[in-house]
Amino acid sequence: MAMKRCPVCGEKYSDTYRYCPFCEEEEAMKGDRPLRRRGGKRSSSRKDPGILTPVLVIVVLVLALMLGWLFFGDSIKEKLSGGNSGAASSQSSQSQSGSSASASGSAGALEPGDSSVEPGDSSQTGTGTGTGNGELSVEEVAALPDTLKLSTGDFTISVGDPTVKLKATGGSGTYTWYSEDDGIASVDENGTVTAISAGTINVYATDGSGKGLCIVRVKGGAAAPSGTGTTGQTTPSGGEVKLNREDFTLPVGETFQLKNTGITTTQTWSSSNPSVATVSGNGTVTGVSAGTATITMSYDGNSLSCIVRVK
Repeated sequence: MAMKRCPVCGEKYSDTYRYCPFCEEEEAMKGDRPLRRRGGKRSSSRKDPGILTPVLVIVVLVLALMLGWLFFGDSIKEKLSGGNSGAASSQSSQSQSGSSASASGSAGALEPGDSSVEPGDSSQTGTGTGTGNGELSVEEVAALPDTLKLSTGDFTISVGDPTVKLKATGGSGTYTWYSEDDGIASVDENGTVTAISAGTINVYATDGSGKGLCIVRVKGGAAAPSGTGTTGQTTPSGGEVKLNREDFTLPVGETFQLKNTGITTTQTWSSSNPSVATVSGNGTVTGVSAGTATITMSYDGNSLSCIVRVK
């Protein structure tokens, strides 16, 4: 079946009609006469819209969204989560800064060299002082790595002997000097060591990042210089005064019994660094952590010391 266009009204109709059905309708309406069809079927180019059209549109939109999420979903997630993660990171940074400031404040409130004393100790020696800016305690200096070299690592001096000048090399070249116990031997800002009373201590030099160590053994002798409040060593009844060890190594967690001879009076034991080694009232030394400490026994205004190296 073919279509043809009416030259009069311009409408299309099937070629099964001999005449234009639209023109016939108009003539019948004008003449008030019934319409007679002369064969064929009327064709119209106008069609009613079907329900499939909106359904197809929805399906196409859904498919487009699915494809878009498939290809660009990760990028969308990153953009959406970027703002939240940035805010969380900022809050976390502020929280960490606050914690650091709090920790710094707490650290600043602590006194250098604070440490606990074991039961049975009546006094604690070896707190030590530095001759420089005082930023570090003796315990902190003792924990530094051995990066400096001193002119001597061990010497003996008697009370009343001339002072001994120590020199340090290496590191930054600017040094601070520390004595574990100024009551046994003191050291000035130039590294000059002065014997005060009998005992054994460590003298340190540090540039702030490393240390050098010298063991100073002070023997009893003439009276100490005036103003020190101490006197030379005297020997109570019983013979020569000494400890069974002057220097020993002790594993962490183990103990060693220090003993003395020649003393019949009351003795007091103390540790220069209880975080490294502690000592009880009867001279039992316990290794706590790696480092070096000086154990001092005091008696009759005098003292004897022993170096303990905890591994």
